[in-house]
Amino acid sequence: MFCDESVVIGEWIYLGILVVPEPKEQILLDDLLNSRCGNPQKDKIWGKCNPLCRYHSKNDTEVRFSDISKSKDKYFVADRWLDYFLRDRDKIYFHILGIDLTKLDKSKFGNGGQNIIYNRFFRTAILKPVKTYFNRYVKIFIDSIYHDENKALETHSYFPWHSIFSIDEQDGKITFKTKEINFINSDHKDSSNQYSNFIQFIDLLLGCVRNCIDHFSKDDDKEKLALKSLPIIERLIEAPNNVSSSYNYVGRQKIEFFPKHDLKNLDERSIEYQSKRMASFYAGRKLKIKEKAQLPLLYNNCHENPS
Repeated sequence: MFCDESVVIGEWIYLGILVVPEPKEQILLDDLLNSRCGNPQKDKIWGKCNPLCRYHSKNDTEVRFSDISKSKDKYFVADRWLDYFLRDRDKIYFHILGIDLTKLDKSKFGNGGQNIIYNRFFRTAILKPVKTYFNRYVKIFIDSIYHDENKALETHSYFPWHSIFSIDEQDGKITFKTKEINFINSDHKDSSNQYSNFIQFIDLLLGCVRNCIDHFSKDDDKEKLALKSLPIIERLIEAPNNVSSSYNYVGRQKIEFFPKHDLKNLDERSIEYQSKRMASFYAGRKLKIKEKAQLPLLYNNCHENPS
């Protein structure tokens, strides 16, 4: 499992989990690496061209959604990764969870602020995709959890181990082969670990989801990437259970939000509270970037129908 987070101060926390089944791990990694290369040769294998093409070093760059505007090389790699994402039908498993901070009673999370909230929901973000996507298995083994480097989380007294410990103690179906989360630099050249590509990939998907929903960045390249991913993100949010989708995302990919209802002013003993709490996770939200996507159509309609 490979994890990344994104915080919108005062409003939302987003958690992104890329779940990589062991039989698909090397295939997915190779596909991501090969997709870095922009050479049109179909048999191109990353790093195997002899001599290395003149674009190799440019394509061997860290892909972070927040840094896309710093370099066209980053944008082009991200664009090819999204092409791969849109083509895939069986290898990419992920779960993205958005936490609405405005509807949470922060007094129930102590004085730890957003790190405590993130820690509490991190366990949920792990459990939901594992138990949903692989529920048919009698036993589920998780080899490791990798998280993007974050000093506040790394030094937190609970975060590195508590979710693993709690799940191990309370869920007999899931067994961890690790006792702590591994923190890894998302730049594969700094970490010297190819797993960093998985961190970059979930960061890219998380950034696209956020920009489709909130349209927080009007940067041209970030808008293009978000709009490119919009067809599948729109379906994941508006029709999450459509087993007939050509993208084949049911049982592999999910975008959810919590909580649907504001529970702050309700008596926890009341039937209303219990009912709303049980229906706390939801999928549907407005996609603000669709307004951007519809602008050319509206412009054309104005010319075709002046009235």
